Amino acid sequence: MKSAFWLLVATTALLGGCLQSAPQYSLTGGEQGVFRTQNAGRPIPVSQIKGMDERQLTSTFGVPLLDRKDGPTRVLRYQSDGCSLFVYVTGDRASYADAYDPQLRPLMNTDQCAGSVAAQRRAV
Repeated sequence: MKSAFWLLVATTALLGGCLQSAPQYSLTGGEQGVFRTQNAGRPIPVSQIKGMDERQLTSTFGVPLLDRKDGPTRVLRYQSDGCSLFVYVTGDRASYADAYDPQLRPLMNTDQCAGSVAAQRRAV
């Protein structure tokens, strides 16, 4: 009887090692971004970006590196040497903005990123 018990324990242990569980990772990693730039410019508050039309966005940040349309929303991506600024346009006005460092980790201060993008904007 004891040998049957140990055989059951050994079989369970061997089969238990063969089972796979779901990977334990996150796409965001939860890390905060690091903002470093050669030309920071003057921070531009997100509240000032909200409500800008396309002409104002272009004169402030230059030509976007990405212009993507998803349903009723357009996503414009601007870049400086220290960050990427994403501006979401609904209708004909900017409705939201967020910023990421070069490793695509979210930045706490979108205002600083917006200032560096404006200071380093590309010619229109």
